[in-house]
Amino acid sequence: MDKDFWANAFAMPRSERRHDELIAKIAQGIARRRLAFPAILALESVKPLNYLASQALIVLTPALGMFIEYATLDDICDMLQERKNVERLIAAIDMENKKLTANPPSP
Repeated sequence: MDKDFWANAFAMPRSERRHDELIAKIAQGIARRRLAFPAILALESVKPLNYLASQALIVLTPALGMFIEYATLDDICDMLQERKNVERLIAAIDMENKKLTANPPSP
């Protein structure tokens, strides 16, 4: 067997610092697009199935790869495997939305 084949077979999750950066980036993008409510609703509904959602993203990676970089998709899948990260993402989206509504951008 090829050594590269087994390189990530039993890999540990990414660092929490990388998850923090990714959560902040996703929350800012969602709040900037004014999609906080639908995003929070979707995340709350899949929260009990967060691990399955991360595995579904892995299956959809080839299709989503046209729109999002593969490394980012890999980081998102890794982040969604832990329920606490879903909670943190929901809180970050809510916080970014509150900041945006308190200080609306000028047109």
